[in-house]
Amino acid sequence: MNPVMQLAFDYVESTNTVVFLTGKAGTGKTTFLQQIRQNCKKKLAVVAPTGVAAINAGGMTIHSLFQIPFGPIIPSGDAKPDAYYSAEKRELLENLELLIIDEVSMVRPDVLDQIDLILRNIKECPSPFGGVQLLLIGDLSQLSPIIRDEEWIMLSRYYSTPYFFSSIVMQKAPYVRIELDHVYRQKEQAFVDILNEVRNQSISPKSLELLNARHQPGFHPAKDDPYITLTTHNGLAQQINSEFVEALEGDESEFTATIRGEFPKDAYPTETSLKLKVGAQVMFVKNDSSAEKLYYNGKIGTVTKLAADTVFVQCGESKEIAVQAVEWTNVKYQLEEQQISETTAGSFAQIPLKLAWAITIHKSQGLTFDRAIIDVSEAFAHGQTYVALSRCRSLSGMVLRNPITANNIIGDPAVGRFNEQAKQLQPDAQRLERDRELYRQFLLAELFDFGGLKRKYKGFEELIPDLDPAITDVAEKFVRRLSLCDNDRIKTAAAYFLGKLRETIENLHIQLPAFIGQSKEKATKADQLINWAMARISLMEHFSASDFTSDIYLGLKKYLPANKLGAYLQALNAKPNEKLFFQLITWRDTVAAKDNIMPNMVLSEKTLETIAEKLPPVLKALSAVKGVGPQKAAQYGAEIIAFIRAYEYEMQGQDVQQASLF
Repeated sequence: MNPVMQLAFDYVESTNTVVFLTGKAGTGKTTFLQQIRQNCKKKLAVVAPTGVAAINAGGMTIHSLFQIPFGPIIPSGDAKPDAYYSAEKRELLENLELLIIDEVSMVRPDVLDQIDLILRNIKECPSPFGGVQLLLIGDLSQLSPIIRDEEWIMLSRYYSTPYFFSSIVMQKAPYVRIELDHVYRQKEQAFVDILNEVRNQSISPKSLELLNARHQPGFHPAKDDPYITLTTHNGLAQQINSEFVEALEGDESEFTATIRGEFPKDAYPTETSLKLKVGAQVMFVKNDSSAEKLYYNGKIGTVTKLAADTVFVQCGESKEIAVQAVEWTNVKYQLEEQQISETTAGSFAQIPLKLAWAITIHKSQGLTFDRAIIDVSEAFAHGQTYVALSRCRSLSGMVLRNPITANNIIGDPAVGRFNEQAKQLQPDAQRLERDRELYRQFLLAELFDFGGLKRKYKGFEELIPDLDPAITDVAEKFVRRLSLCDNDRIKTAAAYFLGKLRETIENLHIQLPAFIGQSKEKATKADQLINWAMARISLMEHFSASDFTSDIYLGLKKYLPANKLGAYLQALNAKPNEKLFFQLITWRDTVAAKDNIMPNMVLSEKTLETIAEKLPPVLKALSAVKGVGPQKAAQYGAEIIAFIRAYEYEMQGQDVQQASLF
């Protein structure tokens, strides 16, 4: 990481301050997002405003995760938008610590205010976003929110601009703006300077002249010269692609996508019915995940051969690439073992190509091209021209279909004013240390917050009537004096609550079985109560003997021991082939520890439960199990099938032994 990226990482890792991470096109914002996903200790979720952006970021859409309607949302402090959330969704959001919003330039202010309202209600915390940290990633000089005139008439009563920074919550929440300043995409300084001027809507006559030197009237690239045309309108892009492919000789081959589960249409990365001919210019729409890294998202090539399930593509002088179907997954978040894990809600499998004589500027965001024909003569929105020009690696790789005028460089003065004012929000080392201490105070208050116990205890009051004064009331008084507490007082408090919690749990364990009876609802609630208390006991045990630090607290929380199988519910509802299920759990945890990843990144417990129940005999059947899929079947299938066969062999042996008794 460069120093600015390191500062941003430190803010995300060691504070809960809202971070707006911005930067010019090609400065590594997407790379930073992936580093946070891989290395951050916090329980996080990634969202984006559109389906395509969500798939590219490896997350969900904002509207899907928070169940937010698409129309304008009038801000209301009294609303309870989370009232109809399922228990699973509510528990997931209760455990959320970091929310990453990618392409935040396209997020409306009312949407951000709705997220704030939901999280404050869920967390029962008055802090902005209920104390959840937000990492907002995007460039306000690029594409802006799409708001129809009639929608803006409604929203303009509450917001001064259609951008996220005009939201009510962002006027209240202390936040920092960190700007990445090293451009990795373009190497020519003259081109970088032109892009900066276009971004700031202040292009000089000299730069405009240099840019328009790339105008070549009637330019037609040679067949072996892979140029892609960037246009402002979707209809024009489709027309160009259709005309070119129809002009090619030879037969057309059709490749049909396989769609499983939930995968929104607006997130399809390419056509469901992909029609190609030899000679077609195509663009890769996914990075090559193999060790060879033969292609990347945005790489242009030409179809050389077509087979039943393979497309052969030539990219310049490099060797021909045999391209077969790959899979995109639609991520869904769920809470398991006190951790937020990703699971697959659906998948889209297709040849990772699309016709690439033309593409809209909107769909080109995030891509990089070596050669492009650009037409922004009909630019109609803020940031379009900048996005189009900044897709190119070099000035020499760009051809302008029409000259660019100052009128084609459309910018929103509100963005310019905000960018200028927000420069004061760039933090330094002193601000970072101050925010770290504020976060430490926040985490201490969280450690001694027994509101979760209070909520989960509802329905069990008759078992231990004096729970509130013994624990919660004392905790509330202690939290109010936290700023005055040194490490010795924190240890003393932890020891006090440790004793009270142990006493409470012991009493509950004695009385719960008779109280639960055969009620699955009571058993589920009892498991949630016990899990919460046991996790808090683990924390109190540690901090009654050791000094409190943010890093240690977050590390302990991430790997808290959990009553994984739900003891009370399990007693009422034993799992099929339970012995195999336990074997698979142990195997899964071992693999995760070896690879230094969360267990649910291997396979979730629900998936392992399904495998134990269905006993898939071969890899094909295993891959069809929800949560497995072809990729994980290929990666782990041999070991899982071996467990299944050994288990079945053992069961057959037991059957023989039992038969001999009679």
